[in-house]
Amino acid sequence: MLRKHRKLFGGAALALTVLLLIVLAGTAWARAGGGGRYGGSGGGGGGGGDGLGILFYWLIMLAIRKPLIGIPLLIVAAFLVYKFGRSAKHGHQRRTIRRASNLNREQGAAEKQRKLDALKQRDPKFDQQAFLRKVGKAFVALQKAWSDQDMKQVRHYVSDGILERFSLQIEMQKAEDYRNNMEDVKILSTEIVAVDSDQHFDSIHVEITAQAKDTDVDLETGKKIRTNTTDPFTEYWSFLRKPGAQTLEKGGLVEGFCPNCGAPLELSDAGRCENCDSLVSSGEYDWVIAEITQACEWSAMQKPELIPGYARMLQLDPAFNVQHIEDRASVIFWRMIKAWFENDPNVTRKVMLPNFYEQLSKSIKNNRSGDDWTYFREAAVGAVEIQRIEPGERGGLDTVEVLVKWSARNARRDSSGRTHGAGNKTIRPQVFVLVRKHGVTTPAQMTFMSSHCPGCGAPFQEGSGGECEYCGRALNDGSQDWVLSSIERFQASRITASAVAAIQRAALVPPDLVLSAMATAMYADGVVDEKEMKALRSFAESRGVSEEQLGEILSTVESGSSNLPAPANQAEGRQILEAMARMALADGKLSQEEKAILYEFGQTQNLTRADVNLLLGSMRKQLYAEAKQALRSG
Repeated sequence: MLRKHRKLFGGAALALTVLLLIVLAGTAWARAGGGGRYGGSGGGGGGGGDGLGILFYWLIMLAIRKPLIGIPLLIVAAFLVYKFGRSAKHGHQRRTIRRASNLNREQGAAEKQRKLDALKQRDPKFDQQAFLRKVGKAFVALQKAWSDQDMKQVRHYVSDGILERFSLQIEMQKAEDYRNNMEDVKILSTEIVAVDSDQHFDSIHVEITAQAKDTDVDLETGKKIRTNTTDPFTEYWSFLRKPGAQTLEKGGLVEGFCPNCGAPLELSDAGRCENCDSLVSSGEYDWVIAEITQACEWSAMQKPELIPGYARMLQLDPAFNVQHIEDRASVIFWRMIKAWFENDPNVTRKVMLPNFYEQLSKSIKNNRSGDDWTYFREAAVGAVEIQRIEPGERGGLDTVEVLVKWSARNARRDSSGRTHGAGNKTIRPQVFVLVRKHGVTTPAQMTFMSSHCPGCGAPFQEGSGGECEYCGRALNDGSQDWVLSSIERFQASRITASAVAAIQRAALVPPDLVLSAMATAMYADGVVDEKEMKALRSFAESRGVSEEQLGEILSTVESGSSNLPAPANQAEGRQILEAMARMALADGKLSQEEKAILYEFGQTQNLTRADVNLLLGSMRKQLYAEAKQALRSG
């Protein structure tokens, strides 16, 4: 409404200015006496210009003859034409960008439906609604297994990464004598949001919004310790299976039957059906839950082929796939968390190179004081994402860099299980560098069995060595599977590199990491005023970053932690600003709050408002050009 009033006011002001000019111009020319119509009618011959051109001609003449009147009016008219002409131009650009955005959504929905139709063509019994009912059943069953602290109920249809994550968290809860109880679980909605198919897997990603009574219960007494929340929450569950698999009439893994032989499912330690010896959680026969992603981290935009090095690695290793890498990285991460919790690095020996294992051992030892030690309480992972792949055709080792975005509280624990000194929860984006000997290929059946021996399929045991206890293969040298070689800080240079790539491929940079970098820079003077905080909150809300996550970001900044990325120089600051400007202008609009945070951040990087406006103008033009191209080709 305010914008409408401004538009009306602007039009009225322009009309009033024109009217005033005509009156004043007529008066001035009459006073000049006698020669206005000399030599003809003066009625409109000669130039063919538009009304605005004639107006400015008379304004210029007025300014020459009556400068005290003409010059101020000429300035006002020029300003109004610039302001409202610019506003009209921005309005056109905004509408074009929005149209392209809407077209992109429509094309995405059509592409999703096309892939679902192709899936049904390969699997005639596949039914979208029946699949969503299966998803709902799996969701409720997993909440029950979590509340009962018994993952055996669901281990047959979850990946090793998910199993390790939940099992370790349950183990930590038991050590602290409580369990997290999810009661009255209600699924509010389920929707398939993305579908992908390649030579290895069909993937269906489902948005699940649910609600439950979330409480912590004392293990011994059964009494409620604390009530957490009853607010609705949203998660994205990724289900994968091999392209040749078919929907089973009787039911499969979620229903408790072997998808190969149909017998009631009993699993061996190696994850095989006791009846037919099939590796049931390989995705060969039925859907497996490969990943659970929090809403604020979800992005269906990134495609594997956009990851640097992916295409070349696929040529060298045809079974290479993103799902296995991310599941493997998740297993490694949770084993590290367990090592800190138990003050014993042995559990990680099979998943990291010996030299990094020694570094971890020293760190764990150095953080022990007497009978207590540091561990990470309430550890949680937001997302695990591959950043870059480097086939080691010359160096002998293939390398994959994986961003693990996690949060936790630093706390102390002693051998009796007592904990104390838990601080605020802070976020810790880290890059896990995984390596594998060049020439080793991915065993297709072991994609979701990241804590099993790739040779014999046996589960990892917590022995004293880095080899498989069953077949003797070395597991910690990269000769069988990916192992951890180092952990690096996620620096701002990675955001800026991502930002440049994002601009080239019209994808989004993760908003929480951009927000982290901006908040870190804005906190540099030790003070964030109310206006800055309002701008941060507004941007966070508009980009799907929850109040809780923003609180973790701000707590991390306030603690002085070096975990969060911050621009090292003005060039990096400018590129982060570009990334954020692209996000803010993605729908063609730029709110006052968004502009405010851009100005505030620009100031921390010694960029004036004019610099920021120039950058915004450039980004708007770029998005407009991309939108026009998309509309032409769409």
